[in-house]
Amino acid sequence: MALKSFRPLTPTLRFKSLPAFDEVTKTRPAKRLLEPKKKTGGRNHFGRLTSRHIGGGHKQHYRKVDFKRRKRGVEAEVLGIEYDPNRSARIALIKYSDGELSYILAPDGLRVGARVMAGNEAAPDLGNALPLCSAPIFTISS
Repeated sequence: MALKSFRPLTPTLRFKSLPAFDEVTKTRPAKRLLEPKKKTGGRNHFGRLTSRHIGGGHKQHYRKVDFKRRKRGVEAEVLGIEYDPNRSARIALIKYSDGELSYILAPDGLRVGARVMAGNEAAPDLGNALPLCSAPIFTISS
């Protein structure tokens, strides 16, 4: 993930750097993979303030990310890299060969159109998920 640095016009901007949006290819999320994210504003079920300094911010939706890569042995194509307001990592929208859509955490360097797979028979390539017993010895990730 590339970083955007700022010109030191003020003391605050001198060391400021933020993530750049160069790798983001999609602006709209897949609607069927969204959930509403309810905000409490620091209030409990009685409506009383129990945690201070919580509240405000922009409305967010939660993206359902498949952390466990539940479809094993099925190849998927990366449709796009998206921004996720709930985490600092980018997420990738993938489409399995049977037509199902899913989000995964996008490793650095994953591109649109790449093929990813999870399972014992997956090759040790970028974006693939395989168990440690199937990983070759002395594999170095870059």
